[in-house]
Amino acid sequence: MLDENNGTESVDCAFEIEVNENDWESIIQMQVNELSCILEEKGIQRPGQFGNGRRTSSKLVYPIVAYDAERCPCPTVLGLVLTGLAGKSLFFGMGIKGLSDELVGYMNELLEFEGMPIGVKWNPAEVFIEARVATILLPDDILFARENGWVEMMGQVREGKRSTHRLVVAKMGRMALAHEKQDRAYNELKEEALMRNRGE
Repeated sequence: MLDENNGTESVDCAFEIEVNENDWESIIQMQVNELSCILEEKGIQRPGQFGNGRRTSSKLVYPIVAYDAERCPCPTVLGLVLTGLAGKSLFFGMGIKGLSDELVGYMNELLEFEGMPIGVKWNPAEVFIEARVATILLPDDILFARENGWVEMMGQVREGKRSTHRLVVAKMGRMALAHEKQDRAYNELKEEALMRNRGE
């Protein structure tokens, strides 16, 4: 069962890709597309509905991206956050079986360090976000990474200099983009996509 305010659904799948930092954006998009197809196949819908039973037509998703220089040296999309109505969000992520052996071992180390039992079905995305190994990717992160590098962006998340965005996304859903810097970045990326689609 999914809790629409902070729903969680998991799927088992793995992405094993070797990639150089210049390819991160396209690799992340490829993984987002793959998870989006799985969502569609499973019939998972965005949380909340209008009074007449209609659901939002939004296609907006926030990927949950993990990176660690040793254990996860290429970007791994652990899940997606689907935004719904009235600030509701649904977290859809891959299960532990979908993780590489390195990430499973790393997750177990993190759980052990926190004094949590390993045999429980923990949500990998939540564990890695809490450990600042993963972030919920918002538009400003993409622009920052293009300018400064993806490894630098994820390094700042790890050091606590950049947010994981968990709180704002869980509490505000799509309104996480209302902040001035996110709104500006979102509009820039949207305009870029429109130009690309028009072949300019």
